[in-house]
Amino acid sequence: MEGKQSMTGEGPVTADASSSVPTFTTDANSLTLRIEEILRDEQTLLSGLVQRLRTLTGSTLVSVWSPAANRDPVVVAAAFEGSPPITPDAAAWSAAAALPHATLLSEPGVPAALTRLFPRRSATAVAPIHDSARHTLSVLVLTLESGTIRPRTLATLDAATRRVSAPLAAARALQRLENLDDRLRRLDRLATLGTLAAEIAHEVRNPLVSVKTFLQLLPERLKDPEFVTDFLSVATQELGRVERLLDVLIHAPHSTAGNESTSNPGESLDTLAELLRHPAQARGVTIEVEWQEDLPLIAMSRDALRQALLNVTKNAIEASPHSGRVRLTARAYEDSVELRVTDDGPGVLLEDRERIFEPFVSMREGGSGLGLAITRRIVEEAGGRITVESGREGGAVFRLVLPAVS
Repeated sequence: MEGKQSMTGEGPVTADASSSVPTFTTDANSLTLRIEEILRDEQTLLSGLVQRLRTLTGSTLVSVWSPAANRDPVVVAAAFEGSPPITPDAAAWSAAAALPHATLLSEPGVPAALTRLFPRRSATAVAPIHDSARHTLSVLVLTLESGTIRPRTLATLDAATRRVSAPLAAARALQRLENLDDRLRRLDRLATLGTLAAEIAHEVRNPLVSVKTFLQLLPERLKDPEFVTDFLSVATQELGRVERLLDVLIHAPHSTAGNESTSNPGESLDTLAELLRHPAQARGVTIEVEWQEDLPLIAMSRDALRQALLNVTKNAIEASPHSGRVRLTARAYEDSVELRVTDDGPGVLLEDRERIFEPFVSMREGGSGLGLAITRRIVEEAGGRITVESGREGGAVFRLVLPAVS
């Protein structure tokens, strides 16, 4: 048997503890509510509460009202025999919340918004559960179909509201934190998508610049079969890359840098130099390429490698003075390949060498601050690393170390 159905005499009355609900122990003057898990979820807490109160007080019904978002309060837990619990309206909730303690509805001065909800033949008591700031968390309702509610029962009800207040407030706070965490995750996904859109827009510009450059040269070199062939090849590749970048944006906010395929680093340097040779010449900058024979493949797709190198090399060209040089080199190590982009520019201050890889941080006027951030993400997702240091003769040296395919 799980405890007595009524309280008689002056001795203690105890409801047996279970492993999943709160336990009440009462004597004539006090009630102690022991919560085995203070931060349990609200529904479990309140369900245990109504079950124990009904057992202790011998009531025919014990229920709990709680506020609901954008609608009237609802019954969230109940233990009863016979008639089901009454659902409150906003007026009844406000009237109950304003009560200072457990109150019999038969007492004079009780608001009509409460008394009209319950049959006159029943003895009903209502007790608000307040937090430490006197905000109403829930409302306890206790009903006897016959007989009267004794003062001791009111005291038990009052004590129960005080004892359950802290764990209920904690459970409610945890629920708010979970809801907030859900909203933050949703906002984070939206922010990621927004950042990705900015990155895609930034990267789409690069292949379009390449195609535009060839189109500008096409009229004067239309009779050059080699140039036309190269133009068609480059234009097709670059427009294909635009299409793949847009696919990334359309389908999901995933990285444009896949490491599921491999690429030849030497060939990528040659292609990059060819793509950027004309804009470099327009600034009076020479591009030099040198790479070690028999370089191993690296664990990064061709598009991802070109995207990473393009961002760094464009910056190097823009940083170099007229008649300056940008050197692209590659050499193999035991299990990796190191790609270097070296320029003749002013270099990067020591205190800025980490910041320049952060999104929206740019060391040049008019820069978006996204290029190097994108490059680092691509390199790190492929299992590599990127650093910047000063060259022996000045300028900046960007080192991309990427895992080799054995």
